[in-house]
Amino acid sequence: LDRHHSFVVQYAAGKDLGLDMHTDDSDVTFNICLGRDFEGAGLSVCGDMGDSAHRHFTYRHTHRVGHCLMHLGRRRHGADDITAGE
Repeated sequence: LDRHHSFVVQYAAGKDLGLDMHTDDSDVTFNICLGRDFEGAGLSVCGDMGDSAHRHFTYRHTHRVGHCLMHLGRRRHGADDITAGE
């Protein structure tokens, strides 16, 4: 591991509600749920940047507190809007 950085988003009313589709500037991304009681905020996943189907929806991950989804940084993903809680 040559370097690392973190990016934290707090989803709550009056703060961030979701995060648009994007890729990360990393080899590997860990999406870890540190939330409390909440509804919504699923993680939508598409294909890998550079592939012909990189914009095609492939999977929706439902977060569970304390669990992690690991994927390639070049995989397009985004957080759906939170509908309640934080």
